[in-house]
Amino acid sequence: MRLGAARRGADAGRRREGYAVPKDFREELHELREQNDREIQALEAAAPERIEREGNDELDIVTVRIGPDGDVRDVRISPHWRTRADEVSLSDVILEALVRTQGSVLDEFATKVEAIDAQPLPPARPMPMPQDSGEIFGRTEPVSREEAERLLGEIFGEAEQALAALESSLDSASAHTASARSRRGEVHVEIDSSGEISRLELDPRWLAGAHPANIGRLVGDTLQDAQRQMMAGFATVSETARSTQEAMRRLGDPHTLSRRFGLQP
Repeated sequence: MRLGAARRGADAGRRREGYAVPKDFREELHELREQNDREIQALEAAAPERIEREGNDELDIVTVRIGPDGDVRDVRISPHWRTRADEVSLSDVILEALVRTQGSVLDEFATKVEAIDAQPLPPARPMPMPQDSGEIFGRTEPVSREEAERLLGEIFGEAEQALAALESSLDSASAHTASARSRRGEVHVEIDSSGEISRLELDPRWLAGAHPANIGRLVGDTLQDAQRQMMAGFATVSETARSTQEAMRRLGDPHTLSRRFGLQP
């Protein structure tokens, strides 16, 4: 996403006089909307198949099942894990199984991206245009040219603010981390801002007497807790993105909208 254009859009807003909508801002929003749509189409085409996946570590003592979004669904530890690992190395083995399983998704994505990168971006899709002033302004009565200009200025301002809020939300999400610990501290998980598990600690004293099924269950639960925290952080981004999409939907094609209300030849 070319978020730098959002900053330039905010600068355009400061150049306004009253409610006038500057031509350069119309063109900038039009270009930004089209580029975003082309990039979104490419990302949609590269998205890996949304299925559950299962994988193992190289020693075949840990099996991990993940959901379509990479969320941990299940961790299973072999009853014979102590013959190939110990209380110190088991956490590394679990991480290896996770990385290998999630890596299959990344490999599929990378393969698709490589194929897509060799092709030009698809053309932007037409954005549905509001048909009347009621759809745009929420008014049932006719809108004068002066009132249309004032209301359009407000809509452009909302689009500016929405783009700036989305950029801020993305910046915050890019620095978001999560940490989770089981109730008695047997398992400790940390996830970094890229979404990768940066730390998985298991209490060796607990492992010494724990049943393999309980190890897998508690590790899985703690991983899920940390991932839920990460998703909660990104929920703000999703909500902001929806608001931005609505603001841009009201705007439609800035040139067409302006011409429709006699504000641009």
